[in-house]
Amino acid sequence: MLLVTALLVGPMVLVITPAHGQTQMVTATPGYINLGMNTTIGVIAPAAGTYSLKVQEPNGAETSVNFTFAAAGQTVKATFGVSNSSFDAVVNQVGTYNVFLVQGGQVVSSTSFYATNQLVVTMDMVTGGTCAFVQGVTRGEALIPRFTMLYASNDVKLTNDTKGASVNFTMPGGQVGTTSWDPNALIFGGYVADNWNYSYVGSWNPTANASDAAGNVGTFKYTGSPFVITPAQLSTNVTLLSTSTGSVLTSLANGQGLTINATITYPTNAEPVSGFVAPLSPSRGGSVTAQVGWGFYNATSGTFGGGKTTGTLIGTVLMAYSGKNGTWTGQFQSTSLPTLPVGDTYEVVVSSKDGTSPTNTGLAIAELAPTAAGSSSTTLTSTAVSTLLSTTTQTVVQTVQAIPTIVYAALAILLILGVVIGYIVKVPR
Repeated sequence: MLLVTALLVGPMVLVITPAHGQTQMVTATPGYINLGMNTTIGVIAPAAGTYSLKVQEPNGAETSVNFTFAAAGQTVKATFGVSNSSFDAVVNQVGTYNVFLVQGGQVVSSTSFYATNQLVVTMDMVTGGTCAFVQGVTRGEALIPRFTMLYASNDVKLTNDTKGASVNFTMPGGQVGTTSWDPNALIFGGYVADNWNYSYVGSWNPTANASDAAGNVGTFKYTGSPFVITPAQLSTNVTLLSTSTGSVLTSLANGQGLTINATITYPTNAEPVSGFVAPLSPSRGGSVTAQVGWGFYNATSGTFGGGKTTGTLIGTVLMAYSGKNGTWTGQFQSTSLPTLPVGDTYEVVVSSKDGTSPTNTGLAIAELAPTAAGSSSTTLTSTAVSTLLSTTTQTVVQTVQAIPTIVYAALAILLILGVVIGYIVKVPR
């Protein structure tokens, strides 16, 4: 602020004299703290004498300490917020703390500081083992929500050394989940163990509540794209054997016995939930079915063909558990196999599920080429014509070596045409 003095002598002359700002006799640093923290109150003596330094808490209660100064300008500091020190008080109320420097009942200087109880809570989500950031997992992969808590007043991070620091969160099923301190990631982490029969699959938007021993609190509500837990896809390995010889089959013919073996297990991962990885067995409500067919297979409806696609179900085999290692077995007797279009194969589709809700499922498809007995008439006709023409042409060449070229060519053409025409009009037996 400027003091302005005007002196009128002849023409008006304006003389401006600057005024110096008043020194702040009492200060509080920092002026914004959380519950349980402290602030340093500094005093500069206005003059020699005895002064009372008072702090009025938000509820109106006062705490004071006296100082005697020998001369103006002397300084002293006192701590507010530490028990048995200076004011012998702790910061346990939210609101404004007023500070007064008093002498003889008169307030000489004043200041204030503010206390909050707010914690700032953030979260990220990783999966067990790799600690990779994820938006969702399948059953058997652990979800680890990780929380960071900061004091609102200074952004200082709460750690395992912070007295009473804790954060709880809502599990996918609504239950309250607890966290523990991760000494490697230096963060508070929870754990969602979604085992093989974990029923709370689907979308999940966590919430959390944080606190410490001083009374600071914070809340968190996740509002992004939901985290998702889905049923697991069972690992399936199919082996097709000849029922009579036990050898591996790559093709199928009428009258041939087919043994279908399927080994089905729960899939592993970098850090599977304890007890998740195991064979699919009746104890987990397991059931397995094999379908033998050909053409397009619709995995959603579990059918062959349909619409504009070709394909037909030939037979269904109910698989039985062998008793160990997740191996299920069944028998199929190939009778009246349909002939297939060129390029198509027979297919053995093994589907499985367990008894949880919703179920974990598995699917695997093995192909078998048609043998001669199961081939289509189109394939057989093409092969027969090709073989017949080749044999006939060789005989004609050997017989007419001495005939002139032009005659030879004419005879050969007529003979070939005759063979083809004869074959076409041949009456089937």
